[in-house]
Amino acid sequence: MKKSLSLNASAILIFIITFIVSITFNWLEPKIERVDAAYVKAHAGQIGFMLVDVRDEDIYEGISPVPGIPGGHIPGSISFPLSDINVAAASAAMAKVGITKTRTIILYDTQNKQADLFSNYLVNRFHFPISRVKVYEDGITDWIRNPENILLPEDHE
Repeated sequence: MKKSLSLNASAILIFIITFIVSITFNWLEPKIERVDAAYVKAHAGQIGFMLVDVRDEDIYEGISPVPGIPGGHIPGSISFPLSDINVAAASAAMAKVGITKTRTIILYDTQNKQADLFSNYLVNRFHFPISRVKVYEDGITDWIRNPENILLPEDHE
């Protein structure tokens, strides 16, 4: 009976230690940085930075994705939809438009779902340095809160 209790106690102790180590490493693991509108305004169009709209091309061009959220894009951004990152020649296509490991890439969409996926692809699949990948927190949803921020094209829906 003592042997059985000792094995159970050991198993529980090993589980607890494994759990704590797992949480600690997850907590210490670097995270993709979130940035705000001020960061986007300060860096969009600057040398060494690339602002990338990862939504579908028609939304980038001005078609509203859902009622209450206008279509269009932040001035200085390029369009590279999330769906394009899954094609065989994605690396070449990204390089062609300037999405390279030597630039800081700022990604945005409507509310981060696509930008988060894209950022994870850049870091984990294409091996971009995590310090060079940023996600604009709440993207267009945040951008339109300030009436001074414009969206292009001017005739967006």
